[in-house]
Amino acid sequence: MWFGGSGGPRAGWRRPVSSRPVWPDSAGFWDSGDWPRHERKTVERGGVRVAVFGPCGVSRNELEALAASDAPDDMAWRWPGSYTVVRLDHEGTTIWTDLGWAQPVYILTTRGVTTWASSSLLLASLNGHRPDLSQITDRLIDPDLSESAARRSWFAGVERLPPGHRVTLARDGTVGVGRVWVPRHKHGLDHPALLRTELDAAVRLRVDTADAPSTDFSGGFDSTALGLIAAEHLYPRRRRIIASTVHPSGVTSGGDLDYAREAGWHPGLHHVWLPLGDEHAPYQELDRVPATDEPAPTTVSHAYFSAQLHWLAREHGCDLHMTGDGGDGLLLTQVGYLADLARAGKAVRAVRETALWAHVRKKSWFDVLGSIRKSSSPQEGRPWVNKVAREQEAPVAELFEPCTRSQRSVISAVLPAGRTARSDAQIAERCGIGLHNPYFDSRIIDTCLAVPTRELPGPARYKPLMAEAMAGLFPPRLARRTTKGDASADHYGGLRKALPRITDMLDGHLAALGLIDVPRLRRVVADTAAGLSSDLYPVESAVAVETWLRALTARPTTTWLIERTEART
Repeated sequence: MWFGGSGGPRAGWRRPVSSRPVWPDSAGFWDSGDWPRHERKTVERGGVRVAVFGPCGVSRNELEALAASDAPDDMAWRWPGSYTVVRLDHEGTTIWTDLGWAQPVYILTTRGVTTWASSSLLLASLNGHRPDLSQITDRLIDPDLSESAARRSWFAGVERLPPGHRVTLARDGTVGVGRVWVPRHKHGLDHPALLRTELDAAVRLRVDTADAPSTDFSGGFDSTALGLIAAEHLYPRRRRIIASTVHPSGVTSGGDLDYAREAGWHPGLHHVWLPLGDEHAPYQELDRVPATDEPAPTTVSHAYFSAQLHWLAREHGCDLHMTGDGGDGLLLTQVGYLADLARAGKAVRAVRETALWAHVRKKSWFDVLGSIRKSSSPQEGRPWVNKVAREQEAPVAELFEPCTRSQRSVISAVLPAGRTARSDAQIAERCGIGLHNPYFDSRIIDTCLAVPTRELPGPARYKPLMAEAMAGLFPPRLARRTTKGDASADHYGGLRKALPRITDMLDGHLAALGLIDVPRLRRVVADTAAGLSSDLYPVESAVAVETWLRALTARPTTTWLIERTEART
């Protein structure tokens, strides 16, 4: 699903042949035609047109008010959901992007015509689908360099519009970008209660519009909270949510599975178990990964991810699936918070929290202080990556300065994750299910970043804000949980099984582009599979990017109408 538009100083417009105008006479504003009605809301009044794409809690009366008066900038996060607002009037087009970047918008200007769309893959068809080599190189070196880039996309010439901004596209082709949101601390509030209110609204927004909603139910805080909140809402209405727990075939207890089983008895929740075999291990079925806006987070886990979605749609008729993605970045206090405490004049507490963090993680003070410094600086280069000339790209967190170090850490982690998750949603669409990640919703992000530094829990505590928000709903054992589950063993096992195939695929598109030293990278992959390296990132990153490049070569052809003339790309 996508939407977009075009305009510029030259008369004319362009749109995909497969698109439909949002209004019958709006050839310069279009969508893919397959949006659910509740995720595509439009209104027209007095020559002003407003459209909202994505899950949004705006009412009809509120939508009409946006067309009847000046549009307030806080509508980017005024209602529950992850959505983009587009307003057309006599001056041009205005776009309000969501805070969580979960509904990303891109822009491309060619031959005097500016085209924007919610899919960079779609826009890149106007530009030959040329990948951006700087973006690829940065991804191979360090995820923070590529994922947090504020403007550069994965396609040459296609730019990202920043989250939490207002973008104006004047009729003369002028593009203006202005920030409409910054994180602000709010003192004297019951922040756990506010988080619970926003989570309730985000979940209700999804399940009330779905025929058969489902959710991940891993046994962790984030997905379990979504399932239990949905069950509380649906049970009085004689409905239920499908809570899906995946597990290795033959293994039904231990670790996260015990937490999931205990929480799964809640009324209104239908707990289902999906056993996974060796065919669902990481690095399997990479040839089935479709082309997306950027390498999807689930690329190396595609076999498991797609199997789960197909199974939920086929066996349970599910049409909407929620995940807990984003919860860790929002709810785990980052170590940079210790520096914020010191700056706020809380040196004694900073020392105490540092000592507690070192004790819980079984690290020395020296290691903890080193991790604080490392959190603000990029990793060193990978010797197997052949660097290309590149321009310095500002990270997205710089768009929202001034903010505290802990706020900056959350923005750097959560907003890029929200955008990359859109690629997972594109894969889910091919499985027949709408994928939703409520923790990337604008109001939830705004709520979590409003907790003042002095009220934040220390990094040694495990998501106390969530534990308090879910008090009375989490089972007691889950509420006492202090650690997160680890799936690294599955990834090492999957890599060993797929090693011959992975070794062969490395001499592919990345090598042809001159971006990697194949013999060196193969040694890294072999060492990692043998357990000689604890860093999976180099392997998973290289495999994900190579898989994405291969999928681009098998992409479907896009035909565009350009100034009333068909052009095939």
